[in-house]
Amino acid sequence: MSQPAWWNRLFGEVETVGVLPVPDFQRTMTPGKLFNVWAMASASAMTPLIGMLLFPYGLTYMVAAIVIGWLIGLVPAGLFSEMGREVPLTALIVARKTYGTVGAFLFAVLFTFVNVGWFGLNTEVGGQILASIFHSSGSFWFWLIGIIQVVLVLFGMKWLEYFYRYTSLILVVCYGALTVYLFTHFSLPYPGPTAPMNWGLAITTVVSFSILAWTYKLSTVSRFCVPKRSPGLSTSYFLAPSVGVMLPVLIMGIVGIFSQKVTGNWNVALLGPHIPIWGLVAAIGVALAIVHTNAMNLYPSTVDLLVAMNTVHKPFRWEQPLATVILGLISTLLAIGGILDKVQGFLNVLGDVIIPFTFVLIVDWLWVQKKKTPAQSFFQSPHQSKDWVSWTAVIAFFVGFALNFWGNHILPGFFYNVLPLPVVGGLVSALLYLVFETKNVRRMVTES
Repeated sequence: MSQPAWWNRLFGEVETVGVLPVPDFQRTMTPGKLFNVWAMASASAMTPLIGMLLFPYGLTYMVAAIVIGWLIGLVPAGLFSEMGREVPLTALIVARKTYGTVGAFLFAVLFTFVNVGWFGLNTEVGGQILASIFHSSGSFWFWLIGIIQVVLVLFGMKWLEYFYRYTSLILVVCYGALTVYLFTHFSLPYPGPTAPMNWGLAITTVVSFSILAWTYKLSTVSRFCVPKRSPGLSTSYFLAPSVGVMLPVLIMGIVGIFSQKVTGNWNVALLGPHIPIWGLVAAIGVALAIVHTNAMNLYPSTVDLLVAMNTVHKPFRWEQPLATVILGLISTLLAIGGILDKVQGFLNVLGDVIIPFTFVLIVDWLWVQKKKTPAQSFFQSPHQSKDWVSWTAVIAFFVGFALNFWGNHILPGFFYNVLPLPVVGGLVSALLYLVFETKNVRRMVTES
């Protein structure tokens, strides 16, 4: 029996491109759309938390730390955004040439776990907020939020962009209403510093939970952008993701620090139950913030898992939606079980992995591959040992990771009290890899 036309059209919209190069007819995203996707992804229900984390340093220093964090992440984020337009692939596929097929496989498995973890954490936090607003069971909200997010991600980046575009104003209005209530119903003394400023810790907090935590995922979205036709830098595409990520961090961080100051809690959404008319407004805003952010946790998690899976078997058409459903189910169960409360510290440690991984990949793409590797080359079977594992990249990465993990025990205080230690580790990894590869190139030239 033939299916109705609407049924075929519905399933025809489910994204099945997986990790293959995105066809040109699907590459239509503009800088404005790219900005909006990342602004909405960054505007999480947890984003005001930055106001509490940096509360001891006061408002002025918090704003300064956020701006400096943006300046630090500006170039890496811009380069990854451009990478997706230059070769329409996710970063972990490009990493097959940097770290080798096995290396990329292991990172794909690790980052799948990290993204699933943050999906579950956001779902748990959001469900608890909605449960408190409506005085109901958290499990109901966990399942509702989880199902909505899975359905959205099933339809892929095209429909995610539509969703972000048409709900962005609602989110702004909802959180704007909560902010207006905060500023009109409370006396708001200026949040001054209560502890000496630790620039290293403050900037590390900013970059680890915002711009550099998102950076390696940027090409997963920008591969749907209009293809790059000329070698020159496109300023709008270069800046759109980093500005999109950091603007909500700045604005919601300011709201969060004021909320912490006058209510004792950073989460301005918890004002919802106390607002006679606007409680529903708060609930809608929180729900949208959760769904916006978690869609950009689940979507990259699906793609990362596919990178790992496609290393060991050939992809099939419905692999991407199947992976989305499985990961969404696991993440929701984690939220319901409250397991993430016990492993949040472990997830934070994994953040030390992302920056060295990202910086080495950037160096390889710019100075080793020189942005010229054809898309199909990333899917060829490995022939040499370095195609399986690139030890120069692996060693460079582990040196940076070791500095991030143990640096506050082995390095002078300047490297973690003044400088953001994970960025220091990432730069060491990048420079070490550049030195390794420069020597390899010179050796090959001499031998030839």
